[in-house]
Amino acid sequence: MGRIHTVARLAACFTSLSAILLAGAPAWAASIIKQPGNHPNYSVEVEPHLILGWANLDTNGPFPRGFDLDRHAGFGPGLRLSIPLVANGFVKSINNNVALGLGVDWAHYDKNSDVLWFPAVMQWNFYLTDVITAFGEPGFALRNTSNHDTHWNIDGVLQVGAKFMFGRYVGLTVRAGYPYFSVGVSMLF
Repeated sequence: MGRIHTVARLAACFTSLSAILLAGAPAWAASIIKQPGNHPNYSVEVEPHLILGWANLDTNGPFPRGFDLDRHAGFGPGLRLSIPLVANGFVKSINNNVALGLGVDWAHYDKNSDVLWFPAVMQWNFYLTDVITAFGEPGFALRNTSNHDTHWNIDGVLQVGAKFMFGRYVGLTVRAGYPYFSVGVSMLF
């Protein structure tokens, strides 16, 4: 019962922080979505983050069949590196770019089970304002699950998120989807 309350509190904090940032964003910045190329020019994005894993580790399928944080919740750190591939993305009339995201994520689940994910995703960024960037991330992840023995699987990755920039090159990143939720700090170099 305690684990589900911890998860509920984390989810409430995550949602509240996102709502506060979204509510204040229109006062901070004007829309730049129709200004192709009006976004930071960077070589790599480094994003250390914390994750809340919710994947059902008892299955070998690439996507989950259910959502059960009471039995399938893990917590841990991660790191994502994103390298821009296309400076002005697939839609030339709007402000977007495409990056390759590579990372490593670790989560400890109950029953002494540890999980390592090695994601590889296409991150498609949409620069809505100077403060808010929305993105989608389809891809896959190699998953190593260890409890009494070790198992390797390939998971699908499908996540959406937003970056809330404090300055031109530093911001808060939130991500939701499969196989986990995350919140971290994005630093553009």
